[in-house]
Formats: sequence, structure tokens, C-alpha cells
Amino acid sequence: METSKLILNGVFYLVLTSFLIFIWIKEKELARRIRNYRDRFSEALISGLKLKGGVSKKAVIKSVNFVETVGTAIILVLVIQKFYLGNFLVPTGSMIPTIMPKDRLFGNMVVYKFSKPKRGDIIVFKEPIQNKVLYTKRLMGLPGERVEIKAGGLYINGEKLTGVKFDREYTDLGEIQGQEWIVPKKGDKLEIVPDRNYNDDFKMRNINISEVQDYLLKNPGAVSEILPKVDFYVNGEKTGLVLDFIHNKENIDKLIRGEKVESEIIEDYYFALGDNTNGSYDSRWWGFVSEDRIRGRAFFRFWPINRIEILK
Repeated sequence: METSKLILNGVFYLVLTSFLIFIWIKEKELARRIRNYRDRFSEALISGLKLKGGVSKKAVIKSVNFVETVGTAIILVLVIQKFYLGNFLVPTGSMIPTIMPKDRLFGNMVVYKFSKPKRGDIIVFKEPIQNKVLYTKRLMGLPGERVEIKAGGLYINGEKLTGVKFDREYTDLGEIQGQEWIVPKKGDKLEIVPDRNYNDDFKMRNINISEVQDYLLKNPGAVSEILPKVDFYVNGEKTGLVLDFIHNKENIDKLIRGEKVESEIIEDYYFALGDNTNGSYDSRWWGFVSEDRIRGRAFFRFWPINRIEILK
């Protein structure tokens, strides 16, 4: 990890943690000050509304007190969840048997601010398909590695992956079928190449280009529906989808015109799979996960109570 990034993250967490410690130490004094400001605001609101009845005044005071108390609690919880301890619900069975549907997990939101993700980590990340939902998968392929699924095994750089975390059958589904993919790394050259014959047919059908662009911007994963013959190359070798580049309107416009998109990879990517490889929508289908999409590492199941445990 770059030294400058480590320093920035270190300074940020030092300031944030110091602030939270200060709040904890000065809790009584801060509570008193907040109460004074809250009472003044209630009085100003009552005066502004020209309320005279005792019941109305009490209602305003109680409402202001409630909003302040709940608002403060929500802000603190959101800060803790975003920067320290995430709280996640897993809605699907993609990680069976490790994680079951409706399990609730805690995620370490600090670890990847100071270290690189490791193979076997259960990562929580913002998916690159519609760029909206958080997914939970196991990280399998690291930047620069070659990944392939064959004969029920996952092969990294030509060697079958073994070990407790990887002791399962891997199904050759999705876009990766029969292919060896290179996981993009920082500094690699990326090329996205549209099939010219398909592009000519695309023009002949008189499809509204601007509507297609808008659709792909909102649903970047639909590239396989709109442009099924777009191929991705890293350093001249065909690989899996890198959908982050389909979010870019200029890139979409070039592809629709039948032009090749060329760019340098500016950050590392990863290959992620669900433990339930027969029922997981993962990197086999939609390609690679950029490092800046990874939010944290899931490490503890706290619900349901009968299955509380540290995740491995």
C-alpha cells in the first residue's frame, strides 16, 4: 500500500478516534451544553410560533428533546458503522455454508485502510454492476494473478488452490467458462474492443444511441445485453469484465461507435467468489472488483444467536 495513503488514513483515524474519545470523556459537560442549546431552541420555537397553552409548549419541548436525542444517537451509530464496525445483513445464499441467508455480520471497516486484502478474506464491497448494492464474497484472485476454473478446482497461476477455506468444488459458470483470466493490477494497459460486425448491425437497427448510453450508465452490468461482443484485454491478453470503465459515458460512446477504448489501470483489482459456487452471482459473471469498492472484511456473525461465531 502506498505510503502517502497510509499516512492520510492514519491522520484521518487519529483525528476521528481522538474526537470520539473526547466526546466520551467530556460526555457530561457536552450533554449539559447540548441541553442548554436545546432548551434555548425550544423557547425560541415556542416564541416564534406564539404558543401560549401549557400543553402545546410541553409538546414542542418533548418533540425537540426527542429529535435531538435520536438524531445524536443515529449520527454516532452511522459514524461507527461506516468507519469502524459495519453491520451487514446477507440476503442470499451465495456464501452457503459459511454464511446463511438473513445472517447478520460485523465487518472490520478499518483493516483495509492500512493493509491490502488477502486471499480467503470475506470482503464486503459495492458491486460494479449497478453500483448500488453491497455484496459479501470471498476474495480469491489477487492483482496480477491468472485465475481459471477447471475440473471442479480453482487454479491460481496454474496451481490448484487448496486449504481449509478453499476446500469446495468450483463451478465453471458465467463469462469465465473455459478461460484463464488475468486479474488487472495498477499500471496494466486495458483495452475494451467491440465487435465491428455487431456494431454495424447495431446501427442498421436504428437504435437510439442516447437511450442506450443512459441505460448503460444506470445499469453498467447490462453491457452483456447491449454489447454482448465487447471483449476486455489486459496487456494484450483477453480477460474478464472490468465494468468500472463502462460507467464512463465517453467510453460507452466510443464502444457504440465501434471504437476501441484504451486506458491505464490506476488501481488494483480482485477476483471474488461466493462459497456456494453453484448459486452465487460473482466475479465469474461480472468480472473484477476494484480496490476502492471494498468497504471492509466480514469477521463475526452476531445473528442468529444460536450460530454466533467468528467467520473463517
